[in-house]
Amino acid sequence: MKHVIVGTAGHIDHGKTELVRALTGVDCDRLDEEKKRGITIDIGFAPLAMDGEITLGFIDVPGHERFVKNMLAGVSGIDLVLLVVSAEESIKPQTREHFDICRLLGVERGLVAVTKADLADADMLELVTLEVREFVKGSFLQGAPVVAVSARTGNGLEEIREALRTQALAVRPRSSESFPRLPVDRSFSIRGFGTVVTGTLVAGEMKDGEEIEVYPVGLRARVRGMQVHGKAVTRVTAGQRAALNLQGVDAGAVERGDVVAPPSYMRPSSLLDVELQLLPAAPKLKDLSRVRFHQGTSETLARVKLLGVAGLEPGGRAFAQLRLETPGMSLPRDRFVVRQYSPSVTIGGGVVLDAHAEKHRGDTSSLPAILEALLTGAAESLAVHALESSPGGVTAADLVVRTGRTPAEIGHVADRLARAGTVVPTGDRAGTLLHARWYERHRQNVLSILAEHHRANPLMIGLAREELRERILPGGAPEIARFVLERMSQAGEVRLEKEIAAAATHQISLGAEEERILDLVESSFRDAGLNPAGLDEIVAGNGLDAARAQRIYHLLLSRGRLVKIKGGTVFHAETLERLKEALWDLRSTRPVIDVAAFKELTGTSRKNAIPLLEHLDAERVTRRRGNDREILPPPGAAAT
Repeated sequence: MKHVIVGTAGHIDHGKTELVRALTGVDCDRLDEEKKRGITIDIGFAPLAMDGEITLGFIDVPGHERFVKNMLAGVSGIDLVLLVVSAEESIKPQTREHFDICRLLGVERGLVAVTKADLADADMLELVTLEVREFVKGSFLQGAPVVAVSARTGNGLEEIREALRTQALAVRPRSSESFPRLPVDRSFSIRGFGTVVTGTLVAGEMKDGEEIEVYPVGLRARVRGMQVHGKAVTRVTAGQRAALNLQGVDAGAVERGDVVAPPSYMRPSSLLDVELQLLPAAPKLKDLSRVRFHQGTSETLARVKLLGVAGLEPGGRAFAQLRLETPGMSLPRDRFVVRQYSPSVTIGGGVVLDAHAEKHRGDTSSLPAILEALLTGAAESLAVHALESSPGGVTAADLVVRTGRTPAEIGHVADRLARAGTVVPTGDRAGTLLHARWYERHRQNVLSILAEHHRANPLMIGLAREELRERILPGGAPEIARFVLERMSQAGEVRLEKEIAAAATHQISLGAEEERILDLVESSFRDAGLNPAGLDEIVAGNGLDAARAQRIYHLLLSRGRLVKIKGGTVFHAETLERLKEALWDLRSTRPVIDVAAFKELTGTSRKNAIPLLEHLDAERVTRRRGNDREILPPPGAAAT
């Protein structure tokens, strides 16, 4: 069955609520104040099942100018509009404002009901009908049915029902690419059940028992019951009005303007890049003007930062950044309306392009060209835009947040972009993608940094990988820098040795004097065994150039010929290997050794003995037992 949401629109006292009651049998004025004053103050709801093929969900909105913000909360999720014009009064101010709002929100279909037809003669009805047709000329209602109707006598009701059915059949199905999302228009508590929220599911499907999150407050809950038009159901699909019973949420914790969606699929944002359209009757909009921003069922204040223009003329269109005073829950392709701060009248609206934008400062003249690509709302365009602004890559979960698409759709997008060479998948668990331009920029940066390092330090094998990672992506995720280095290593562009990175073409070339110093320094450490001298002592005792000897010393360390252990003492690698062999030989007769016995075995001082034992522990040659050490079997040997 097809589910279509119909929103009423029109001036106060033009008969919107009476017409809905006549069509559905439901009085949408549920508040005592509404019944007392005889006007609609808040939005009301009523269902109408049509021949088993279509179900209409009516949202009746207030017509009084003071309650336009409530009207906006009601019409945010409608599929078609029922524009109501009284035969007695014809087009009035709120008729115009409500109709402007419907156009700004992108409503594509509807019809016009000329109400109170029993109170007007034939000439008046004809005149009002002509005025209505002229009023909607050039809009989405041009050519739509205009039906004279009387809720009191019933004349015209069947024609209205048939026109609604025809229009509803032509309503385009809602997108299946986006995840389920329900902007809350009512929240209340029922004794014995807890918190109940209502709204129109604008996308996707929700099932009873599923975990959800209430945004932007960040409350997690579980749906433990759902109704559509008063009937219990196990699932709700896009286009249906639903009531959800939320388990685990305190009464009063959820309010109009919040959004119910799957956990972690959305994130509050205060900066929105948008395309903004001013109404022809609106005043000129200055840069950084303060406005009232309406999106979904929410309302907040915002500043309008115009991009590429100094001011926006009436009827004009421009790209802008909306800087919300309270973080909102928008997604790309969401429609919105802006109203003047004071007096509060509708002045324009538009569509969200980037719901998590960076703050734009300085010269913004180049931004319109960038945002132009987002007007289609295509998932690939949105994903590429997010990736182009993220040198550290974007995870699959973040792309769901940035694009408003389902994880499955993001998976398809990632595959298409990878095949096109637009992105480079990092292969991590988070499904992080790196834009190909950023990968190339990081790659060139690595080659440049290493080339500079090799020129300045020709006797060093390379640069510490940790330092290189920090220089590639200062403050960024180390995993991305690590991925770039490993990919470059696989491509044969860099050489990675333990914690050192070097350009693949880098070779250390020693002159005769440097070879002499290398042999002298290495032999000094080798000959000293487990009681080595420091480099300064070797330099002084042999009259070496200190700077050159220091470079040679680091070369030996990087090659693994010398080993620095905890505490800073340096030994020759062969010395440490001989010590391991000696311990393994001792193990058959003495599997446990204390510090004194170790000192006797090695002939070294206690100053060197303790760091050496700790080094052997780390190498899994020994294992500490109190003040003693158990000698472990050599690698590959069976434990005894």
